[in-house]
Amino acid sequence: MMSMSSEIFTDDEKNLLMALQFNFPLSEDPFVDTSEFVDLGVQVVFDKIQEFLRKGIIKRIGAQLNYKAFRKISTAALVGARVDAGEIERVARIINSYNPKHNFLRDGGKYNVWFTIKDRNIEELRKKVEEIAEKCGFVDYVFLPSKRVYKMDVKYDLFRGVSYSEMGIEKNRIPDVDDLGISANLLLELERNFPICRRPFRDISQKYGYEEGELISIIEELIELRVIRDFYAVLKERKIGFRENGMTVIQTDKPEKVALKLLKKYPEITHLVQRYTNEKWNYPVYFMVHAIERSTIEEIRESLAVYPEIISAKTLYSSGDLKNLS
Repeated sequence: MMSMSSEIFTDDEKNLLMALQFNFPLSEDPFVDTSEFVDLGVQVVFDKIQEFLRKGIIKRIGAQLNYKAFRKISTAALVGARVDAGEIERVARIINSYNPKHNFLRDGGKYNVWFTIKDRNIEELRKKVEEIAEKCGFVDYVFLPSKRVYKMDVKYDLFRGVSYSEMGIEKNRIPDVDDLGISANLLLELERNFPICRRPFRDISQKYGYEEGELISIIEELIELRVIRDFYAVLKERKIGFRENGMTVIQTDKPEKVALKLLKKYPEITHLVQRYTNEKWNYPVYFMVHAIERSTIEEIRESLAVYPEIISAKTLYSSGDLKNLS
């Protein structure tokens, strides 16, 4: 069967999008180097990137920052809430006013609204979530702070129709940006405002008093430290035909062992996180897979049956992105 992404894009376009995700060069002229890598003219590459940005296929190109390196948002939590259908839009707008990283409507579980939120520590996070819960009128919700992030790398294989990344295990301890003496504004600019032009690193380096090569070296060092997770193009999944977004939750008494096995076995995973549990929701391991077909995600979950450490696993599928309410 031809995948949806195959129908949307030509092979040249898919090769370009794959290169921008998996092989973006940290060089003085990265887009020229990309054009050589995919065997397309430089102007074609620039035109295609601008087209993809305009259409929302590419959300941005740049540094993918590790929130743990920023003191004010170094701790994250996932929150699941049970919300009546008639209240979802009102509740979503309240949650969105707190600038969540994600806010999804999900099917297949006790809780249907799931969002992630960040703050400087668990105590501040708990206060923030209690405030949100009061404003929203939550009768039943769960607060699930992150205990360990094993992987966070969202890339898509446009030929196979599934998310894919061979990134290794995330470091448990990440240096603080302030302690490193690196400008947080510089990092945010590398993430949010990376220019699509010849010599983009030069344009940014001059603004912050670095030489071009010096800035590239700093980025490489920060990737080694995991302050920057990677440098690549972030794609909008639904714009590339990836309609299925599954959060699989795992019940186990050995979460670290399970997480390490998942990390090694399934490069299709984009997010792999261990969370604190509670009496209402005893699932310590969470992972995300994105795909064109739901069957791809189902096959991965069903294959978990071979692991004796896993007591149970279920997948909650996204049925709406509440963060992008019109």
